[in-house]
Amino acid sequence: MAKLHSEQISRRLFISMIIIIGSLIFISVPLIVSSYQSYKKAEHALIEISVLRNVAELTNNISRERAPANKVMSSTPADQARHLEELKQYRLQVDQQIQDTIRVLKREGFNHQAFYLSDQLQASLRQGRDAVDAYAATPTHLRRSEQLDQAIQKMFNAWDSSQYVLKHVMLDSVGKDTAVSTYYSVIFILSDLRDQAGRVASNVFAAVTFGEKIPEENLANSLQNQRQAYYLWDLVHTILPEAHKVPEYTVLHNQLKAEFLDQGIPIIKQLIEQSLRGEPYSLTGTQLTEVMVDKFSTVVDLQTYVLDYSLALAKKDHFKAQQKLILTLVVTLISLMAAIFTMVYARSKVFIPLIQARKQILALSAYDDEVSALINNKNSDSVSLFEAIQKLKQRLVQRDNLEFQLRNIANTDALTGVSNRLALEEYLKFLEQKPEKLTKTGLIIMDVDKFKHVNDTFGHVVGDQALKLIAKTLKANVRSSDLVVRFGGDEFLVVIDNIEFTEALYLADKLRCQIVKDEIYIPEINDYIKISISAGVAVGAASWSSLLEKADKHLFRAKARGRNAVEG
Repeated sequence: MAKLHSEQISRRLFISMIIIIGSLIFISVPLIVSSYQSYKKAEHALIEISVLRNVAELTNNISRERAPANKVMSSTPADQARHLEELKQYRLQVDQQIQDTIRVLKREGFNHQAFYLSDQLQASLRQGRDAVDAYAATPTHLRRSEQLDQAIQKMFNAWDSSQYVLKHVMLDSVGKDTAVSTYYSVIFILSDLRDQAGRVASNVFAAVTFGEKIPEENLANSLQNQRQAYYLWDLVHTILPEAHKVPEYTVLHNQLKAEFLDQGIPIIKQLIEQSLRGEPYSLTGTQLTEVMVDKFSTVVDLQTYVLDYSLALAKKDHFKAQQKLILTLVVTLISLMAAIFTMVYARSKVFIPLIQARKQILALSAYDDEVSALINNKNSDSVSLFEAIQKLKQRLVQRDNLEFQLRNIANTDALTGVSNRLALEEYLKFLEQKPEKLTKTGLIIMDVDKFKHVNDTFGHVVGDQALKLIAKTLKANVRSSDLVVRFGGDEFLVVIDNIEFTEALYLADKLRCQIVKDEIYIPEINDYIKISISAGVAVGAASWSSLLEKADKHLFRAKARGRNAVEG
């Protein structure tokens, strides 16, 4: 064994220090990077939820513009000037909000959405407003309900453009992968609910204003909007985690149902019924707008609360991510300092004394060969143990494979390759644990017609061929989840999970027809013979024995009919 020099020990100590410090850095850097990425993602999520809030508020205000627009289009000449001024002021607010939102989108990197707002949205909004103004400028005696309805629909097109921006802000954000992702969906659903709420009334607005019968298309759309509103209301409550359904949310959610779904929609339903019966409407267009506008606001109130709540949650996540990043940096720094201190301490208190004992160790050089042999023996023992563990693992794998093969052999009929009674008994143990499954479990019991005649006439070899052919046909025509069992002799069972009676009956007849088509070649007579089966079908029973008894009775009836038949 080569003698150790003090220089070699010092060099190895230095290398060990480098390895340990490098390992700490190797472990710490990914943690720091991960914490930093989480921090940046939380920061982006906070920015994006703020942007989303701006866009959602803009979307709601564009949708809300339909209310003053409807008032202008349905008002009497005496009230029109006042309603026009209200609409003008409201439009100025919306236009200002559009410009503010465009600036926010550009600042936060949503350039595509900002361009869409300044181009497509403003164009759609201008077309809708032009249609509203054109209708308002039309003399009362020349106005038509179709013209009013078209103006309303064009305002809806403007809302669709703003909804497009809202959707793509969410799709292009990183926040959809954070803790506030559920709220993104809730905000979008509530925005859609706000639109459905407006469409419920707007689809009947023109007909009510003119006292005409509601067109069938508008009637269908309004009814569809009503169903969609109920669905979206329930969907919001379903997807929101229970932990976040705080009392404030519950109050607003119930208030939405009470004022809009339970009070607002029945008003529209009453108008629809009056239209269908040809009765005069109980409200004018202006009255309809005034009655419904406050009820629509409950949707906006809930959405505003969710936006505020998600913004607070994003701020909380951002703060936590910041704390985690700082903690990771501090722990990493302390760990590196501790490692360096430990290595310095070890050098001065451990390795230097060992180096000083070099002469004493070299004095025992005659013992080196013994030490070398001992080390070699230890390495040899270690390797032997490792090999023993590997050998044991191999033996365990072999045992598991053998156990699987034995179980497979035990559960399989040797002649036909389908399951046997033992496999059926294991399946019945499973059914006993879930007795409710028996109500949808189907059973087809069948046997070969005149099988004894086949054996007596052509021999047991041909009989075995017939059983193999039937088993092959059964396996090829049932689902992999269905259980095909050779119950005994020439009798087979097909156990089918979750099936209706008509489906089971159809399957049994399909199997019967397929087996009749197949032929068995008999070399002794140089000809083919055909076989047929009779089958009894049953679906659902209180117990397996009852199900088997029902199927067996139906099999007896099939044979009584003359065989080659299915009864159920």
